[in-house]
Amino acid sequence: MKLKKRHLIIDYIPMFLTAVLIVFFSIIRHQSFLKTLPTLVTLIVQILLSRANRFGFLLGSINALIYGISYFDEELYFSIISAVLISAPIQFYSFFNWSKKQISANRTELKTLTAKTRIVVMMITIVAWLTVFLGFSGLFKNAQLPAFDSFNFVAGTIVSLLAAFRFVESQYLSAFSCCMAIIMWTIICTRNPSNINYLIISVYNLFMIVKAAINWTRQYIQDKRSKETAENETQATASASAHGK
Repeated sequence: MKLKKRHLIIDYIPMFLTAVLIVFFSIIRHQSFLKTLPTLVTLIVQILLSRANRFGFLLGSINALIYGISYFDEELYFSIISAVLISAPIQFYSFFNWSKKQISANRTELKTLTAKTRIVVMMITIVAWLTVFLGFSGLFKNAQLPAFDSFNFVAGTIVSLLAAFRFVESQYLSAFSCCMAIIMWTIICTRNPSNINYLIISVYNLFMIVKAAINWTRQYIQDKRSKETAENETQATASASAHGK
């Protein structure tokens, strides 16, 4: 199979360079293999998800469990709960749900939220974040950056649910959440530089999520137009048949 130049430039070269950075810093900062492994697997997961490939969810669910274990050392308790108890099972479900809505071998029918529903989702995200941050942060006295950690927990949950049901907007919220993660890991790295791999993968994630948002939106528009064209042709055929009688 011939490698497309477009995929080489926007997929594989960034993935290779990010992998090199991750391995390099994991060595010089003596980062454990358990912390390095999920960041490398994420490179593959993000390429699959950027193409709306359902197998990205299957691999992502396994990787979420590995992330959850690695978060223990950083005392990111909300992130542990999010990865192990929410992200992993939802992504596992997403794989099977997407499989039921296949248009072709590697293409799934995507959906969009209504304008009112988007506002509702935004309000739920804000209210849920404030509730978790103000109501539960006290349970984890040693937690680092609970405001950022709790936001990523809430946003990650909502993103996972929206993606599970094939909503394009999941990638837009995910991009915003990723920006918050970059800020969080930047602050953490100033205290403990050995965590720089998480900052590197967060920057890479943002790049791939933006690309996913563009690809998902483009695919939704193309599929919608194809569906409308097919419906119009069916109606025209039915009308011609009726007049022929």
